[in-house]
Amino acid sequence: MAKIEIRPARKARERMAFIKMPWKLYRNDPHWVPPLIADMKSFIDPGKGPFFEHGQAELLLAFRDGKPAGRISAHVSDRHQELHGDNKGFFGFFECEDDQAVANALFAAAERFIRDKGRTAIEGPYSFGIYDEIGILVEGFDSMPYVFNIHNPPYYQRLIEQAGYGKSIDWYAFRISNAAAQQKWPEKLVKIKDRIMKRQSVTFRTMDKAHYEREARYVKEIFDAAWSQNWGHTAATDREFLRIAEALKQLFIPELSLFAEVDGRPVGFAVSLYDANPLVREIDGHLFPLGFVKLLTKMKKTDRFRLLFMGVLNEYRNRGYEVVFATEVMQRGIKLGYRECEMSNIVETNDAMLRSLEHLPGERYKTYRIFKKELEGSPAN
Repeated sequence: MAKIEIRPARKARERMAFIKMPWKLYRNDPHWVPPLIADMKSFIDPGKGPFFEHGQAELLLAFRDGKPAGRISAHVSDRHQELHGDNKGFFGFFECEDDQAVANALFAAAERFIRDKGRTAIEGPYSFGIYDEIGILVEGFDSMPYVFNIHNPPYYQRLIEQAGYGKSIDWYAFRISNAAAQQKWPEKLVKIKDRIMKRQSVTFRTMDKAHYEREARYVKEIFDAAWSQNWGHTAATDREFLRIAEALKQLFIPELSLFAEVDGRPVGFAVSLYDANPLVREIDGHLFPLGFVKLLTKMKKTDRFRLLFMGVLNEYRNRGYEVVFATEVMQRGIKLGYRECEMSNIVETNDAMLRSLEHLPGERYKTYRIFKKELEGSPAN
């Protein structure tokens, strides 16, 4: 019988082993995109990562007969607990060979950490928060994910469910091709967009990269207000938002990232990104010494983009702005020659957005699932 051992990854070399563990797992998978090693190295470092200002985490590696076979994180967030009071802990960064015994050992270790922190349930994967990479892919394994989304083997769902976890919630990714948009884009949506803009005195402007910090502040103000009632929302700290803003700075497409303004006041936004994933795969996650140059020089030639975020202030909701943004961004994307757009991720409880998307010439092609488990033996049970 194979010997399975779970070890914490606390030292720098152990954290690097944690980062590098998936490479052999995906060596024959053409759709997997490795993480940017330099970014992840600082992100999971308790001395550098912004999550650790309000959270605690244990990184865990599984070894079978002395060889790495899986990994997981267990973490708790004081910020989440203060806002939601749901007594949840979380797991993330889950990767594992198709071995239920290894998966069970990883989850058991993660659950012990969560119980020791006084939490009564565990949910995930979150790496580390709701606006980082989340979920396990359960539908749509036949294509590469867009930037900041994940890919995993189909058997992950089975490993997690057989470890005692059930569905918490699903998030959807939608895909719209240039060809479909040109042939089938509903004329009524264009008319709705024009009518809303005229009737409500709405104007659009592109985000100004020369004043990126100012534009990022506008986005954060609208985002925190617009998403405050969304499922699982926990507002990013200033350092967490700065990390996100820095990550997006080289990726956002000014021509397809827009503010909606009323009387000169930003009331909504849409942020679109170059899909850098094919290039990240090409450089195998290594920015240095030449990966960063290759990423910057080739990125703007990509023909795919991701509509990452949309947000509208509460007082301007239910006025059709979601349709306006989607229509405006797609019309501009077509003119700029993009082949494909992904709109993601949209939580299954966002009925208004999902109804709006029913009218668009796109398809729901990927589903990401978050799982949850009540913990027996926790202090409250």
